[in-house]
Amino acid sequence: MATDTILGVTARHIDELPTAMGGAIKLARAGLGLSGLVAQVIDLPYGAETPAHDESATGQEELYVALRGSGIVMFGDGDRAELEPEQLVAVGPTVTRRLVAGPDGLRVLCLGGAPDKAYEAPAWTEGR
Repeated sequence: MATDTILGVTARHIDELPTAMGGAIKLARAGLGLSGLVAQVIDLPYGAETPAHDESATGQEELYVALRGSGIVMFGDGDRAELEPEQLVAVGPTVTRRLVAGPDGLRVLCLGGAPDKAYEAPAWTEGR
């Protein structure tokens, strides 16, 4: 299914979404026309990791949902949470985090938004 402007429905396969970072990030928000939340899919090969970051500046909470493979979410204080299918990891805005892919790699859906605040999309998520 493509976009249906009458019903307000958009459906795309993950691999058809616009990309960033050399294709490692699939821009679900831009590809589906979402405006109220962050939505992207990250593909990491075995052992790869995302840069450590927090969302203090945006106030954004993030939810990580493994779609396939496995990995961990490492926190700035040295703690970690397993990330595998059917495991959800929610992270508050002030917590430093990074994703690390396990032996089968990791495809993870990242959702985010700031409570009580309208979402403002960073330019790099526009897929242009």
